[in-house]
Amino acid sequence: MDRTEPSEDKLQAQREIFITTLSHDLKNPVLAQIKSLELLLKGSFGEINEEQRNLLEILLESCKYVNGMLATLLSTYRNHNGIIRLNFEDFCFLDLVNECVSEMLYVAKDKGINIIIENSLNRNIINADRVQIKRVLMNLISNGIKYAFRNTDLKLKIKKQNNEIVFEFENKSPYIPIEKQQSIFAQYVSFSTKNGTHGIGLGLYASQKIIEGHKGQIYIKSFEDNTNIFGFSIPKAQEKELIKEICF
Repeated sequence: MDRTEPSEDKLQAQREIFITTLSHDLKNPVLAQIKSLELLLKGSFGEINEEQRNLLEILLESCKYVNGMLATLLSTYRNHNGIIRLNFEDFCFLDLVNECVSEMLYVAKDKGINIIIENSLNRNIINADRVQIKRVLMNLISNGIKYAFRNTDLKLKIKKQNNEIVFEFENKSPYIPIEKQQSIFAQYVSFSTKNGTHGIGLGLYASQKIIEGHKGQIYIKSFEDNTNIFGFSIPKAQEKELIKEICF
């Protein structure tokens, strides 16, 4: 059967989405590094000497430079391809969640957010693309912290449902009306402005694509008491004939 080649316009759009989603995800660890260095320089973990201060200031400036480069890349650069090939492997899902929490811990600390992990699984080994699932986890945890009210809990829940593994975060943050819930995973949809932050709304779009590539589902539940839940479910084991590519 003949395969229709995508148009040049579609290829260009794929290139743009690919680089912007990748750049967006790289911002999270860089911002975590910046926050950690700022806390060290403020003496939050004890006094530092002059030599240590100079080194930390150099590192902080370097991280801010990288963050600025990513912002430029996000808005101007275009990649040659918008297709990611998934690399399935066995790994411990709980270990990956703990890894993501460690990277965002000081960002949460700065807002007084207490992260609680609730794991109900006896065996946490899954078969998935570890790198891409980490992108999803970092996006969700980052959003869970960003939009949460100060000095509240962020609950991360890991559980099993039939033959799927389920991850959810639950926080206290502004209610999301049903009409906005329906479009929140679309390209370039962001609700950052009304919360006093900036974003272009690519993290959840990329996350949806990744989860769909794993034959899973991503979802949101928002309640008028300002409880919000974002989560996803994916099979613990993938079918061998699964197409292992994501087209952004």
